[in-house]
Amino acid sequence: MKKTRLIVEYEYEFELIGIIASVKFYKLAWAINQKLDIRLVKQDDYSIEMKGGSKAAFSNYLYQLESQCFRLFKNRSVEGENTCLLPELPHFDYIVKIDEQSQSFAKEEILKELKEVPWIEYIAAIEVEKLKSKDNFLT
Repeated sequence: MKKTRLIVEYEYEFELIGIIASVKFYKLAWAINQKLDIRLVKQDDYSIEMKGGSKAAFSNYLYQLESQCFRLFKNRSVEGENTCLLPELPHFDYIVKIDEQSQSFAKEEILKELKEVPWIEYIAAIEVEKLKSKDNFLT
């Protein structure tokens, strides 16, 4: 019997920024709120199905208005195991996702502003197209 496969091409309309910071998650969210003059709010854990069928949950904060969305994720799962939201980039402690429809959030401006936060040790833009696990951010 001949098999038919459905191939779906997704559009990845978001930008990612990786952050290395040895500070508690809530403190980093507070510092970003102060620096960018936004209000990140703690959300329920973001659950995804990983390869192999296991589920993982990740802490996150969200700032969302009608035309803009800014989300801060913890790269490690809340279960404490070595599961990462971006397995190919485990050295990042936190990931920022910016929807491209957000006119007020330009990636370069955010990078510039967040480099001034004293708790952030390293920050870098992540090329979404090169990630194998970019589907983890589709909601």
